[in-house]
Amino acid sequence: MSSNKRPGGRILPVRRLTPQVDPQQQFEKLATAIGEIYKHNASQLSFEELYRIGYGLVLSKNGALAYDGVRGVLETHLGELVHSSIIGHAEAARAGPSPTNNEALLSSVRMLWSEHVTAMLIIKDVLMYVDRVYVKNAHLPSVYEMGMSAFRDQVLLVADRRLITGVVKAVLGQISNERRGIEINRSVLRGVVDMLIELQDTEQLRPLYETMFEPQMLLETRAYYHEMASARLNDHGAAAYTRAAQDDIDAEMGRVRAFLAPSTGTALRNVLLDELIAKHASQVLSIPGAGLQQLLDQRSGDALGVLFGLYAPLPAALEILQSSVFGHIQEQGEKFAAALAPISPESPQTLGAAAKTAMALRWVQEVLGLYDVYDEFLHKSFGGSHDMRKVVNDAFIQLINANNRAAELLSLFIDDNLKNGLKRKSEQEIDHLLERSVLMFRFLQNKDAFEHYYKVHLAKRLLHGRSLSDDAEQSMVSKLKLECGSQFTLKLEGMFKDMQVSADLARGFKDMGALDELGFDMNVSVLTPTFWPALALPTTEDAKKCADSIRLPSLQLRNAVDEFNKYYLTHHSARRLSWQHSMGNADIKIQFGTRTHELNVSTYQMLILMLFADGEDDASLTTSEIQQRTCIPEAMLMRQLQSLACAKYKILTKTPMSRDVGLNDRFSFNDSFRSPQYRIRIPVVAAKNVVESEKEKAESMASIGRERQYLVEAAVVRIMKTRKQMVHEQLVNEVIHQLSAQFLPTSTMIKDVIGRLIDREYLQRSPDDPRLYNYLA
Repeated sequence: MSSNKRPGGRILPVRRLTPQVDPQQQFEKLATAIGEIYKHNASQLSFEELYRIGYGLVLSKNGALAYDGVRGVLETHLGELVHSSIIGHAEAARAGPSPTNNEALLSSVRMLWSEHVTAMLIIKDVLMYVDRVYVKNAHLPSVYEMGMSAFRDQVLLVADRRLITGVVKAVLGQISNERRGIEINRSVLRGVVDMLIELQDTEQLRPLYETMFEPQMLLETRAYYHEMASARLNDHGAAAYTRAAQDDIDAEMGRVRAFLAPSTGTALRNVLLDELIAKHASQVLSIPGAGLQQLLDQRSGDALGVLFGLYAPLPAALEILQSSVFGHIQEQGEKFAAALAPISPESPQTLGAAAKTAMALRWVQEVLGLYDVYDEFLHKSFGGSHDMRKVVNDAFIQLINANNRAAELLSLFIDDNLKNGLKRKSEQEIDHLLERSVLMFRFLQNKDAFEHYYKVHLAKRLLHGRSLSDDAEQSMVSKLKLECGSQFTLKLEGMFKDMQVSADLARGFKDMGALDELGFDMNVSVLTPTFWPALALPTTEDAKKCADSIRLPSLQLRNAVDEFNKYYLTHHSARRLSWQHSMGNADIKIQFGTRTHELNVSTYQMLILMLFADGEDDASLTTSEIQQRTCIPEAMLMRQLQSLACAKYKILTKTPMSRDVGLNDRFSFNDSFRSPQYRIRIPVVAAKNVVESEKEKAESMASIGRERQYLVEAAVVRIMKTRKQMVHEQLVNEVIHQLSAQFLPTSTMIKDVIGRLIDREYLQRSPDDPRLYNYLA
């Protein structure tokens, strides 16, 4: 028995027979529906039926009829609407471009666009199957895109693009009206601009907004603000001009947010910055009587913030601003320096040491005050800009180092504050003062010169007990250590350690009871010579001999010295004490007639007064006799006698009566001395920390020069010990690099040091290349 069933075959469904439908007739229904959609009667249509029509046309191979036919219907309909609702407004706006005519034209275009978009969204949904099948296979624009193209071609680009030209002019006119303060309808502009953004230019394949509107808008904006800038420069100061410029930018950015494309924002801002700022950057800053200098002098932080915000995006303008700020700081520095002119040896004015010192301290205070002002500008006006901070710092570096006494004056300033200026100051104020002092120190190029002066001033404070706060002293050293490293503060920390050790020795000596029978207390500061400056410890052999041979007129004093020597040597047998009386002080009670006063005097003054303790009332001694009995160095003796006989408190009487002291002048005890104070401090003439004389400065610079020689030698040896062999230029550069934190050695100085090290056989020139050095030691 045979079978007709095919192996692996399947049963096909029965083909459904449908009546023949006329495609043209079906499209007419679709065209009629499109007309109803434009008439806002879409609610009365059957979308299912319309969808089936499109579906059927595609299935029956009539997709082109549906697609091209819809395009034709749209073009016809849009053409009719243009003539009925837009052309009239366009002609009116062209004839009289008033705000009313412009808005009427833009409103009509926006209305037609809005209706067309709404209609196309419906038509797109109805012809969804046409899009998915026919359009995709034919590689055509979607129905919605086709509708947008139809609007572009039939509405905007008709009549040689006159309509779109009129629309663009109308939009630009409305923007111009708003700039002049005339109120406009922004929502209408938003709709028109959205239309230009969505519609593509057929020639450039970019939105009409970018090809026909934005370039023209930027050109007109440039022209408007070009005229505006010229007018404002004639009657605005820098603050008012930049404030108005910022307001203009804010207004334009508001328009971008309200109705322009976001992409226009950057280009529009650049146009305004170019016309209002870049082209007039220098002129704005130099407006007579109202430029940058006045803003800085008046500390107009808000105005400077606006100005900086406008200049910062423009590299060329920012450079002009930075140059102007740098110049202002230099001008202020020149004013400060002019106030210091009386200190100069060339000055015809004759001022006392106290007056000169006050001027020097005021210079430092003014420099730090100016930096505080600019620091506030940097934080509040310049937005913490690193570039502006660099400019400000560079300007202060130049300002400070232009004064060849800067290191000395800064040390004097710190000394004065640590002795007198911390009273009634909070911890925050003290820390701010020290921070600012360290900042100025950071700007110094010759930091080793500051170290020299700071050691001298610190030595006096420690030995005379003049510092108001040990915590502040330690804090200052810690800040310097943090700034320059432990090597820089090694001697300073050694001085503090010596004072601590001395205090422990004093307690131990007192507990031993050696002074109980002498009737007075004695505190001895034991100093390590390598830590303390030459001012505290004599350096020449003659000075050392004189220091050891000072004659103590009292047996009690000699016994006290001997007792301390014995006590110290029992604890430190391998050491030797060298007594330096020049830095000591004493409290002594003296009876003047019936009244007794307690005098705080230097050790040398005490020795002088003790010469008159047991003498007759009319006993007198010459300067030479006093020098022979005490062995006080002559120059120092003159100052001590001036303090006792020629200053405010005349403990001794001098014959003849004059300000200067001669070797043959005669001194006697002033029994008639009177003062309302019981305790009186007798300061040594010129013993205060004051601005150095030219002779003293020369001596200090010589001392600093010798120290620099040692530092350069140490650096050369250290480098060569590591490298073993180096070319001259490389060695010089490396030495400068290593020492630049302390001072800037010259090439000549380094060359001289290298020559001495070769003579001392630390280095050797290569026999093959004289520029090459070998390390020997």
